[in-house]
Amino acid sequence: MSISILIGVGISLAVPLFALYLINTFDTFQTAKRSSLLANLVWGIVAFGLAYVINTAVRNVLISGADLSTADALDIIRRVSAPIVEEVLKGLFLLWLITRPSFRYLVDGAVYGLAAGFGFAIIENIFYLSNNPGVALTLAATRALSTSMMHGVATAIVGISLGMLRRSSSRLPVTAIVGILVAMIVHIVFNNVVNTLTGTVLLLVAIGLGLGGAAFIGVQVQQNIRLEKQRMGDALLNEQSGVSRGEVMAIQRLGEGSTGLMESLVKELGDEYLDQVRRLLVTQANIGILKNNLAMGNVSARLRKAWEDEIETLETEFQSIRQSLNTGVASFLDKAFPSNDPDMSKWLHDSLAKDDPTLLNTFDLFMFQSGLAAEFTPEQLVARAERLQRVEIFSGVDVVNLENLGRSIEIETIDPGKILFDQGDDGDAMYLVESGSIDIFSVENGEQKFLRKFVAGQVVGDFAVLDGLPRSARARAGTESPLVALILKRDNFRRFVQSRPQVILPILRVLGEKARFTTATVETTVNSLHSLAVGDFAAITPAPAAPRATAVTTAEMVAAMPIADADAEVDSELSFGVGSTLADTFARLASTLQASAPVADTGK
Repeated sequence: MSISILIGVGISLAVPLFALYLINTFDTFQTAKRSSLLANLVWGIVAFGLAYVINTAVRNVLISGADLSTADALDIIRRVSAPIVEEVLKGLFLLWLITRPSFRYLVDGAVYGLAAGFGFAIIENIFYLSNNPGVALTLAATRALSTSMMHGVATAIVGISLGMLRRSSSRLPVTAIVGILVAMIVHIVFNNVVNTLTGTVLLLVAIGLGLGGAAFIGVQVQQNIRLEKQRMGDALLNEQSGVSRGEVMAIQRLGEGSTGLMESLVKELGDEYLDQVRRLLVTQANIGILKNNLAMGNVSARLRKAWEDEIETLETEFQSIRQSLNTGVASFLDKAFPSNDPDMSKWLHDSLAKDDPTLLNTFDLFMFQSGLAAEFTPEQLVARAERLQRVEIFSGVDVVNLENLGRSIEIETIDPGKILFDQGDDGDAMYLVESGSIDIFSVENGEQKFLRKFVAGQVVGDFAVLDGLPRSARARAGTESPLVALILKRDNFRRFVQSRPQVILPILRVLGEKARFTTATVETTVNSLHSLAVGDFAAITPAPAAPRATAVTTAEMVAAMPIADADAEVDSELSFGVGSTLADTFARLASTLQASAPVADTGK
């Protein structure tokens, strides 16, 4: 491969990826996941391969069936059929992605669409460069600024339409259909223009269309971010909450970061008031967030009462902070946080989101934005809470907090035999089996060995929400029937603990009891081994009783335990009861040895 082609490939990669980076950087809320961005890029490459196969088939049909020359057939494909085929293929992955929580609003759709379009354009550019090595540099530069941008813009239009559908209350996919049709028209118009013009005019028009389309998407992203901020502000701001619009705007600026206002506040107020002002703003925002919870209406009376009590506590705290501020400070706040200032208070991201994320109620704000909580009825949430309380690590957490946490649980129906996670994967979620089953395997040298089957009512991976450590076993949906699982993701649990850190204390209490029990069991086992070695069978004692019967255990704890019979029932206390079983075995062994030992001859 020549140097010019290598440089051309570099240009083909750099320009669209840099454009994607810029657009994603403009997204204040940063809700687009990197993994989803990468998946869209890869899909764009796959879509090019599929489009190549289909376009080749269409060309052959036109040549043989319509009796056209190769040149005429290719011209029809470029001007009409290829844009239609390519936009449908590029948009297919977005149609699936809209069902996922990582696709929340219009900006997500635009960014994901750009990624899919740029993935398609990158591989298409490399294809053209390899077929035209003599003009590789010129071709790479012009296509990167024209055709690449067109592909990204067209698919971004599809993503934007799907983002509008995600926010729409209508169940008719009108915006999605319109978006795909518009993307096809944009692609068709572009191809017809560049296949009609020649020379310098072609170059200027093609680049102008490509960059103009990219600028259009950038404007759409910025406008929608402003609308999203307004929507969040309206959600936080209501007549009853008492939140000033200035305070709401301060919370909305999370993610934009600046130390200028922080320095100004320190200069004007001094350090003694800075923490009070910060707490005042966040307390008021949390009141608004919790009142949004009450407005949803799909929770039990006990959870509603808990939120009302929390609001009452926050309002008392708010009034206390207000009273502690002197008149001069209050006057400064009115000037520093005017309700019509769009550039105010950029310091909250660093001081709150990074320094102390527990201040802002991120869990409830996330639940409101994602819409997950609206999917459950009060009865379902109560049932979820009761299920969670039967999981050992949550056994000490009160049911009201578990009902609140249960709002973030997602329900999935998984095909039989599908791998849920593999040995070595990050521990990112736990699975409550609703129906069907989960099979657990250890994997060594590429071969898997069956360990255990988890059935309805049991949980897999409960410790993953606490430590996030790599999985020590492979989990696969049972092959008998589809698996229906309630999934609690670690990210959601972490947000919940940050917003309500008091729930971690009963969890730590359970873990502490287990640690003490394990220590006592090990000590008893060591003493029993010593007594057995010296023949003092009477000194061997059973292990202490477990502090709590383990109804459900974690799959990772049994991964290293060999099972002779694949169909045998696994000890439900295997994760913490191994020492107990061993010590009890020694006690039974000692009893047997003592009974069979010869009686001492006292006559000697």
